Amino acid sequence: MELEFIARNTELTDQQKTLAKKKLSRLSKYFNAVHESRLTTTQEKHRVTVEAFIRGKDFEVAASAESADWSSSLQEAVGKLEEQARRMKQKLTTRKRQRDRSGPDSPGWQVGELDRESIRSGGAPQIEKVRHVPVMPMTVEEAALQLESSQEDFIVFREAETDRVNVLYKRGDRAYGLVTPDF
Repeated sequence: MELEFIARNTELTDQQKTLAKKKLSRLSKYFNAVHESRLTTTQEKHRVTVEAFIRGKDFEVAASAESADWSSSLQEAVGKLEEQARRMKQKLTTRKRQRDRSGPDSPGWQVGELDRESIRSGGAPQIEKVRHVPVMPMTVEEAALQLESSQEDFIVFREAETDRVNVLYKRGDRAYGLVTPDF
């Protein structure tokens, strides 16, 4: 991680720069691509303020700390950055996991159930109920096993090998039918 140092009303020694690089290198485990990192040190009378900023591909964290000496300010700022980075990384990974599972935000289809009486009367069909059907990746065999164990008449799934959306449904003769759309 390339680190830019800015010192105001003070000068940073090589030893302080090395210590700062070492402390901030602990944060590299939370980030995959760092575009910009900056450490600003400001001294006013008997206070030392350390501000740290890291920007990357899908994140941005900043922290500042103020104390009587530089090393304790640095340690406090790095601690704040690490806490932010850990929370941000956790948030990103839980979002990715939720996207992989079938949840309310997962890609799916809306399926409408038609009222039988509206079809029999010869008028325009009326939708009785609309529900969200998740589209999960699986093989045809897995979909057949899941359909067999459920009370549903069909299952919508994304075939794992071809990444195409298919529909497996129960036929009247207790066999299964497979709908594979051509695009």
